[in-house]
Amino acid sequence: MITYPWQKELMEKLLRSRETLPHALILKGRSGTGKLDFANRLAQSLLCESPHENGEACDACQACSWFANGLHPDFRSIEPEIDVSDSGRKSNRITIDPIRSLAEFTNMTTHRNGYRIILIHPADAMNLPAANALLKTLEEPPGKTLFILVTARPNQLLPTVMSRCHALAMPFPKPVEGEAWLREKGITNPAPFLAEAGHAPLAALELASEDSSLKNRFLNEIGSSSLDPIAVAEAFQKTELSLVLRWLQKWCHDLASFAFSGKIRYFPDLSDRIRAVSAKTDKIELARFQRKLCDAQRVSGHPVNARLFIEEMILTYRALTESK
Repeated sequence: MITYPWQKELMEKLLRSRETLPHALILKGRSGTGKLDFANRLAQSLLCESPHENGEACDACQACSWFANGLHPDFRSIEPEIDVSDSGRKSNRITIDPIRSLAEFTNMTTHRNGYRIILIHPADAMNLPAANALLKTLEEPPGKTLFILVTARPNQLLPTVMSRCHALAMPFPKPVEGEAWLREKGITNPAPFLAEAGHAPLAALELASEDSSLKNRFLNEIGSSSLDPIAVAEAFQKTELSLVLRWLQKWCHDLASFAFSGKIRYFPDLSDRIRAVSAKTDKIELARFQRKLCDAQRVSGHPVNARLFIEEMILTYRALTESK
């Protein structure tokens, strides 16, 4: 577990004030920038019994060993649970039960006479009963207890929860910094991956490690002047639906961005094709379609007929790109 280069300054600042930290932190920022890794490293460093001079964990003491193995008695991590009744799929919600279970944990004496730390990720996954249950603990926090809430969507948190936490905007690396980090990871041409990932380095690294042939095929299809929605639906019906929608969302964002600002964010290497499609696209209908894609993404994890779902999206898309 490491601290990424763009996070070091914030990490050192927090660890210097380890004795006066607020009882609850919200780490907010874009996905793919290492928020969760930062939260875990911060927790480990605060629980470490032989930290380095800069305050970071030593990775060698008994406390660090416990933490690395998920066994530290003064640390709890709460995430959406695995639903064993549904083929092991992960839920997208944090329910009230794991939050209620914190009451006993926070009322116990700490095993090592140091911090007691609860990490909740993603915090915006808490449903309303869970958020209200957490609120009760945040109102009267036990001493030496630190809550770390990690989220890419702070606007989804209850205002009352936000008001009882100290929010920190997580550092975002400059493009040059992100490219340098990716090169260290063995990515020889990081710029296209960073562009597609919105300059989020961890997301870019994940993209670089994926087989891009399927994505490229999809982009070629929707950028073609002879687009066949039925053929596209048949070809991609077995692909993860949220992934197909994400590709289409990024593509449509670039169409709109080029139309209004002349800039292309996600697929600069396809600028010629984006320019050509954007020129014949109804911009008002494109904006409506983008909202429809957001709604579709929210239900993409539900049981649906993928072929018909994709076919409907591509038919709508084709209509708005042939409107002029």
